[in-house]
Amino acid sequence: MRILFLTNAYPDFKDSYRGIFIKKIASLLQKEGYEISVVTPRIYEGSRYFEEEDGIKVYRFPFFARNKLLVEYKKIPFLRMILYYVTGFFLTVYTVLRDKCDVIHVHWAIPTGLIGVWIKALLRKPFIVTIHGSDLRMALDRPGFLRKIFVYVCKKADHLNCVSEVQKKELERLGVPTKKISTIPMGIDASFLETGKNREVESWNRPITILSNRNLLPIYNVSLLIRAIPIVLKEEPGTKFLIAGEGSEKVVLEKEVKNLNINSSVKFLGRVPHDQMPNLLSQADIYVSTSLYDGTSVSLLEAMGSGAFPVVTDIPANREWIINGENGFLISPHEPKSLASRIIDAIRNHELLQKGPTKNRLIVEQRALWSEYIKRIRSIYTNILNS
Repeated sequence: MRILFLTNAYPDFKDSYRGIFIKKIASLLQKEGYEISVVTPRIYEGSRYFEEEDGIKVYRFPFFARNKLLVEYKKIPFLRMILYYVTGFFLTVYTVLRDKCDVIHVHWAIPTGLIGVWIKALLRKPFIVTIHGSDLRMALDRPGFLRKIFVYVCKKADHLNCVSEVQKKELERLGVPTKKISTIPMGIDASFLETGKNREVESWNRPITILSNRNLLPIYNVSLLIRAIPIVLKEEPGTKFLIAGEGSEKVVLEKEVKNLNINSSVKFLGRVPHDQMPNLLSQADIYVSTSLYDGTSVSLLEAMGSGAFPVVTDIPANREWIINGENGFLISPHEPKSLASRIIDAIRNHELLQKGPTKNRLIVEQRALWSEYIKRIRSIYTNILNS
């Protein structure tokens, strides 16, 4: 079976975070005997228009991105999006015909989903859409034109896959038929579970280490953590904070750390290659995510599997994985005092830091391994072709 991944994000270079989980899915399917082609926008000037890695063919279409992600625009860049759709459409047609693709798997209903609709109409190819979160949020936050496009794409798709139950309920409220929706959360590598199992028994006679590894973009709200750090240090002065990731807010956040005079307790790690993330998480006692919105956060699942105690924002997607006070803490995405208070509670509750991670590893093992994801997505492909 030949599958085309039509995706708004895919790693552009070595160690790139962007769409790393899309590449993981493609690699796992390729190992199962599928032939995978990828069509994705070319964001960075140094990225190749075509490359082949481990049998996966990657085609990139230009649209004058100028090294800037769509998520970094405060307003929709309409002229660039027109070019995005024109070049994306023609490259997708070329790829489907050249590589004889059987199924189109679209990642993100907005913006790439609309290209999938056109390809289905022109070439009569079935397509499924995975809703990752930012596309649904955009449709809900902007109830006009974008919502209409989102619903149109969802209704034209042969099948929809959500990464959380919250998304499925929202789609149903938007009028998408339940029978064409499945919920399959993203998965994590077994290496993260091994990290959790191999953690040494802690003596607690050392500073606690806290990790944030979300990208430094407005949606991930890392400034909330920065503002909470002085409050934590006042009560627990030995605490260390690691901040991994890159993004448009990095300079502002570094300046904020300097102005708060907390440089000695905070270390910016920059971009950490994904294969090094298990090792980084093994150093963290507490994992913090201050995201304003998520589908199912793969970063959270990796932290849970690795045994780092989660302190994350109280948003619907996180509630599917965290029970407040049992296997993590849920906090307001707008109150640094609330975040600081919960971090201090976790630091001082050694029993919770020991028992919570044990529960989390079991949850991840049962619900969020890549093997289960691939099994279910293969079934969807087969059913679509058979029908």
